[in-house]
Amino acid sequence: MRPPQGDSVSEQAAENLEEELRRAVSEAQADHSQYLSDLAATAAASRVARPSPEGGPPEAVEEPAMTVLTDTSLPEESRVEVLHRLGSSISRRADYIEALLAIVTDRSDSAAVREAALQVLGSAAFQVVRFRPHQQAYDDALHDLVADPVPALRETAVSILAQQHDPVIQETLLQGLRADSPLPVERERAILLLAEDDHLDNLPWLQEMYRSGSESARQEAVRFMGSYPDAQTTLEGILRDKSEATGVRQQSGASLRNLAPDRFEAIAKEISTDPTDDPEVRAACLSALQHLGDTARVYADTEFVDRVQDVSSDESAPQVAQVARDLLEQRPNS
Repeated sequence: MRPPQGDSVSEQAAENLEEELRRAVSEAQADHSQYLSDLAATAAASRVARPSPEGGPPEAVEEPAMTVLTDTSLPEESRVEVLHRLGSSISRRADYIEALLAIVTDRSDSAAVREAALQVLGSAAFQVVRFRPHQQAYDDALHDLVADPVPALRETAVSILAQQHDPVIQETLLQGLRADSPLPVERERAILLLAEDDHLDNLPWLQEMYRSGSESARQEAVRFMGSYPDAQTTLEGILRDKSEATGVRQQSGASLRNLAPDRFEAIAKEISTDPTDDPEVRAACLSALQHLGDTARVYADTEFVDRVQDVSSDESAPQVAQVARDLLEQRPNS
C-alpha cells in the first residue's frame, strides 16, 4: 500500500536534514584537521626561529598549541585563534592554565591575547574541583588586573571579583565612589557591581544613579532598589511620575510590589483607571493586579471593579481596554 503523500514529504525532509547534518559535521571535521595541520606548521617554524640553548640538552618538543600560544613574536591573531578554537580542551590542562596565568599578568603582552586568555581562565574556573590548585593564583591575577592599563581587563577582573563579593574589590569601589581613589571601572558600573551584594548599604549610590543616569541606568537602579525597604517612598514617586520613561516606571512597580504589595496595589489601581496616564503602564498595572495581586481583595473592591468596567469599554486605549476585559472575565463566579 502506497503511503500518504504527506508521509513521503516528511520522510524526504528528514532525509534531507540528515544529509545536511552529515555534510556539516564532515566540513567541521575537515576544517578542524586543516587548522591543526596549519598550527603544527606554525609551531615548527616558531621553534626553528628560536635561538638554540648553548651547551645544554635539547629542549623538549612542545605541543603546537603551547608553542604558538606562548610565542609573543607571532601575530596576535594566531595566538588568539588557539584560544578560540582549542579553549575548551586546554582549559582542562594544568600546564595550559599556568601558561594562561602568565599571559594575563604580563602587561607587555598583547591586550587581545591577554583578554582571550582571561576568558578561557574564567571558563576553566567553573570546573571547581579541577581548578582548585590554581584558584589562589587566579585570584591573585584578578586582583593584579584591577589596576591594569587595559580597560577591558580591568572591567572583567572587577566584575568577577565583585560577583564573588570580594571584600578587597568592594572597598576599592567604595573608595572610588567617595573619590578617595581612582575607580577601576565607570561610575555607573561600579554602583551596579556593588549592588549585587544587598548586604551593603548601596541605596545612596542607587539613588545617585537614578538621579543622574541614562534611562537604562535608571531602570537598573530602580530594579536594585527593590532590596531596600527605605526605598519605598522613592519607588512610589517613580511609579506615579508620568514624565518618567515607561520601562523605568514598570520596573519601579515590580520593585515596589516586592517591597510593599499593599502600596503597589493601591497605586496600581489609581494608575490603571486614570485615562490620562501612559497606556502601557496602565496595562501593566492591570495585568499585575490580575495575575500577581491578592485576587480576592482585588475583586472585592467594588469601586475599583466599577472603574475597570468603564475602562473596558474605552477604546481610546484599546490595549488597556482588552486587559480590563480579561480581568473582568476572570472574576470569581462571573
